Amino acid sequence: MKSTLAWALALVMVAAAWSVTVLTPADDAGSDAFVTDVAVGERGSGRNIAATVGAVTIAKSVTAESGWNATGNWVVIEVTAEASSDQVHGLLSLATLKIGDRTYSASERGPDEMTLYRTQLVPGVPQTGSLLFEVPENALRGSVILRLATSTTPWGDSILQVNIDLDAADRVGSTQIADVDWAAG
Repeated sequence: MKSTLAWALALVMVAAAWSVTVLTPADDAGSDAFVTDVAVGERGSGRNIAATVGAVTIAKSVTAESGWNATGNWVVIEVTAEASSDQVHGLLSLATLKIGDRTYSASERGPDEMTLYRTQLVPGVPQTGSLLFEVPENALRGSVILRLATSTTPWGDSILQVNIDLDAADRVGSTQIADVDWAAG
């Protein structure tokens, strides 16, 4: 009787230990961002960012209002964005384009006023501008994912995610990039 009880107790303890290992969350559990999927032309809103993605253009050359220009393979995305809750944490610090298994950050080339990337967003006052991504020529087709956030490490924060079809994008030799400006109300 004692050995049967000992074996039963041992099996219960093994089952309990197995349950604990299965049910224990991973070390990085809880650090994922809250992703909001948004369509092109649709306004998406997260904890401290609200944005609408407009036109998508693929160009061989981009020129800023100041006259600065660059050649390459550019994906130019028009965005209107604002902070949702506070200005202190409203810097558009994450703007990436995921193409296949590679992720490209928005370009920092050119004058600051040319890109919405790293612009201080203000609650209730939308700004409009472009995000520029320089990518390899073979990456200019298919479906890509634009991700926008006000934190480079949005643990437990929100990310706006926009699926974009580059096959449907306008293709031009060169395009003029308007400076970041307040959006028309």
